[in-house]
Amino acid sequence: MVEKINGNHCDEVFKFKLFISEQKTQERTLETCSLCVDSRRFSKHCLVAIGIKTYLCAVPWRPLVDGHCIIVPSAHYSSTVSLDEDVYDEMRIWRKGLVAMWKAEQMDCVFIETAKNVKHGGHMYVECIPLPMDIGETAPIYFKKAINESEGEWSDNRKLLELNASNGDIRRALPKGFAYFAIDFGLQPGYAHIIEDEQRFPRNFAHEIIGGMLDLDHTLWRKIVHIGIEEEKKNSDRLKQLWAPFDWTEKVKKALAEEKREMRDD
Repeated sequence: MVEKINGNHCDEVFKFKLFISEQKTQERTLETCSLCVDSRRFSKHCLVAIGIKTYLCAVPWRPLVDGHCIIVPSAHYSSTVSLDEDVYDEMRIWRKGLVAMWKAEQMDCVFIETAKNVKHGGHMYVECIPLPMDIGETAPIYFKKAINESEGEWSDNRKLLELNASNGDIRRALPKGFAYFAIDFGLQPGYAHIIEDEQRFPRNFAHEIIGGMLDLDHTLWRKIVHIGIEEEKKNSDRLKQLWAPFDWTEKVKKALAEEKREMRDD
């Protein structure tokens, strides 16, 4: 009986130590994460607008094209598949606004997520990359071919998952815990691909394809290049001007302020 009690006690001590260790690891991750809004490494000058649980910002690196931006959850999530319902819905609102914004500029756009390292807690984001209308129309053909040719013939999973009206919510189309690549064309569901070998699947996969479509210099897509704060701020300011007529966050802030005033009056 005593041995059983001691055994149970050891199990509880082990579980407690494991919990503390995991908490410390998570705290270190959040402190050093450049996309967490409370992190000391967060690039506030890149912010375009901030919502309730998500935000929009200019990419904190050299953009592939003018207007290259990212939609990011304020809290730390590793992929869209792991998002809570309200966060997912808010991410979709940004997309609708960005599609309308680029349409007003006679431009198309694609939304890209490369979810790698999901088991180790990377902070997810969705890239929005504007494209000329004619290029946007042909983008599905380019990406379908590239995904089917990715990772070699040894891949066990079906390479290309075509998202549609019934499975367009990627959270239902893909299981949690898997690395994946996903692209949507404007508001139209696009493609997803489970990444089996993260070492072989490049993070700049989509950038290389778009670079080829736009005939961009390889230095723009080969690797992420960090730029100075002044240049990042200029990119953010340009996006703010374009975004202003479509900024749903201002309406939400006004509604919340009005609600607070009414509560005080009551």
